[in-house]
Amino acid sequence: MKRVLFVTLFSVVFALAFALTGCGGSKNGPVQLTGTSTAVQFGDVTNDQIAKFELTVSSITLKGDTGTTDTANLLTAPVEFEFSHSAGAFEVVSLSKVPAGTYVSATLNWSNPEIATINNGVPTKITPSPTSGTVTITFASKITVGTTPTFLNFDLDLSKSLDLTKTPPALTPTFTVTATATPANQNNEDNGDGEDDDVHGKVTAINAPKFTIQTNAGTSIDFTTDSNTQFKDGITKLADLKTGDIVEVDAMTQSDGTKLATKVEREGGETGEEAEGLISALDNPLTKITIAHQVDSMHSASSPTTVDITVNAQTQYSVRSDKLGVTGTFDATHIGKGQRIEADSDGQASPIVARKVKLREQALVGTVSNATATTFTLTPSTTSAFASLSGATSVAVTIANGAKLQVTPTNNATVRVRGLVFVSGTTYTMTAVRVDNNQ
Repeated sequence: MKRVLFVTLFSVVFALAFALTGCGGSKNGPVQLTGTSTAVQFGDVTNDQIAKFELTVSSITLKGDTGTTDTANLLTAPVEFEFSHSAGAFEVVSLSKVPAGTYVSATLNWSNPEIATINNGVPTKITPSPTSGTVTITFASKITVGTTPTFLNFDLDLSKSLDLTKTPPALTPTFTVTATATPANQNNEDNGDGEDDDVHGKVTAINAPKFTIQTNAGTSIDFTTDSNTQFKDGITKLADLKTGDIVEVDAMTQSDGTKLATKVEREGGETGEEAEGLISALDNPLTKITIAHQVDSMHSASSPTTVDITVNAQTQYSVRSDKLGVTGTFDATHIGKGQRIEADSDGQASPIVARKVKLREQALVGTVSNATATTFTLTPSTTSAFASLSGATSVAVTIANGAKLQVTPTNNATVRVRGLVFVSGTTYTMTAVRVDNNQ
């Protein structure tokens, strides 16, 4: 699986390794090793026709304003990131530093797009033009980095980045970049300014009370633990964790920029596999699920368009809710096309045999009707990936207690809703944890 970009203090070992990389004179230039801890994160403004949109980003540099020197590459290694699954949220992908100063733009080198749409209910890979390039993003307002941890949020506008009316589809990655700071009260952190949910990766080092994972985006993140860190799924403490384990981590950013793990869930051992995507097919009674592939733990150079998942009587079903504690029915008889799921297995056979299937958050875009203070009906576009897969013409939405409302849903407005989608028969409902205007 692939995820987004954050900057914190590195150990001496990592610093030396990065310095050697920088001195090596790679085509993307030396890595930025000094400066303020600065989180660079990726998110997506949805194009609801797209089931998958992945880019490999090999470098990001910042251009300084008068008196501020340009940065070196903020990436220590190329990052693979799938944007569609993160719509409505930001995710951490990597670690770096930015010297204090004022910056006016960012330049990003990208390549290897992997894109899929839904064609007559079937996930279909498309090849855009060009397949690599450089984009410079001029900031709407100059960004100033001081001495306290800062977050740079790179939000891809997928609706403007890909023109499906052209043959081949024209690709021009279009981003907006904003800067935020960690709130004084750690409990007020959101995913744009310090809160990290669902960071997936493989454990590469354990040095209590810290551990390091290589994320599914291909970069390393250090986490520290304390007496309040929750350990789940067969582990009760850090000592139960092993190098090579596949884990999912929730974390908060501390005042010094380091990451404190609030929850660590073991999803499998070194020989296991994890895959996420939108359900495109399933049989009845349920023995096999096919997903439109979005992210996985295998780091393959060219990902499959679909992944088959075998389920059996031992498969466990769960709802992956965030700190709002959203619950709902999700099992072998309450599952349907268009839902976004994660499957975890103990082996890498094809098709994978799921030990666990989790319902994951996803974003839907549509028109609001029947709005009340806590509920509304969402009508998705008939050309959206969700509607094409599910056949649903409307989704009844309930706003979770404590949800983030960037806009208030009003009748006839178009909104993006992020949350958990449930299904009973042919009826789809959603519990929303975030609502915004998809901008």
